[in-house]
Amino acid sequence: MVVTNAPSDDLVPRWSSNVDIAKWAIAQGYGDRTYTFNRDGLTQFKTDFPAERCGLYLFECAHHDIYIGIAKDVAQRLPHHLKKHPDVQIFRFLPHPGDEPERRKVERQLVRDAQLAGLIVRNREHASGHFGPSTLDTLITEDEQEAWLHDPITHNALDQHPLIELDRSQLAAHDGDFRRLQEHSRYTEIVETLGVYAAQCIPFPRRTEATFWTVSCFPSSNRRRIFCVSMAALETFYIAVSDDADTIGAVMFVDKRHLPTGRWGRALLAARGVMFDDDYNHKSGGAYEQCLLIDDIRHLRSVLKSKHVRRSAAAFNLDLMRKRQSAYKPSHCRQLAAAALETTSP
Repeated sequence: MVVTNAPSDDLVPRWSSNVDIAKWAIAQGYGDRTYTFNRDGLTQFKTDFPAERCGLYLFECAHHDIYIGIAKDVAQRLPHHLKKHPDVQIFRFLPHPGDEPERRKVERQLVRDAQLAGLIVRNREHASGHFGPSTLDTLITEDEQEAWLHDPITHNALDQHPLIELDRSQLAAHDGDFRRLQEHSRYTEIVETLGVYAAQCIPFPRRTEATFWTVSCFPSSNRRRIFCVSMAALETFYIAVSDDADTIGAVMFVDKRHLPTGRWGRALLAARGVMFDDDYNHKSGGAYEQCLLIDDIRHLRSVLKSKHVRRSAAAFNLDLMRKRQSAYKPSHCRQLAAAALETTSP
């Protein structure tokens, strides 16, 4: 597997036994009772909870990976996981009779806390990383993904695949926005900004454009934004006009495990125009998502000279692509993507 949600060894200890999982689970309120993931275990669980089985469950697999979920009736929900997780061994239960939005909030926090504790989490939502095979593997082999992660710039430069064809209605839908962008006083710099980001941070951007990554031009969700790059269901990079109309700032979401943590390392990034925003994150961004603010797009090249920033963005983006294709295909502006990729062509 190319990318996992396991933390780096030099950041947090990795839990490696069911005893460690038990300690963490008990601390979260699951209690010390476990049930085998078979008919006898489910029968015993129903005996212990004959009526109210609404809450959160945690099941543990053969190699001590875990999965955290919610259900109105855990006994009915658990068997549905067997097809995807046939190595399930035991499960735990945390009663939570509140409403579903509240249970989802607890689920999200538990997934993040588990990853930060060093547990290997198989959840797709709310978690950093992706477990198991990916639809991306049919387009880019796992070996290619691994090689790309170690040297994105070189592999992207060598990849000159033609862009996939889009229907005329898709092109026409965004032609007006792109023409508006062409009239912007910093048009060339804006397009080059997307090109630089694609060349250094997006896995094989020509092959994955319009499917695994998309870019919207003047997205309607925010009037200040000029473009927004999305992967899976998250925005990963966007630029927007600041209060000072002459300034165009950039926002980048990355995997913080690859960023420097000391004051000196952060000071060096600040000198390049980078600020850390620890309050801005996505609900499904995972435990290691970090938001970086770049005060103006003219500093992006300098920012990406940092191997830490490049690696953190590359790892974050590849993780998202392995989850699923972009959820924002209807908003994709082929004209902008093509113009940006053209700036990086040999």
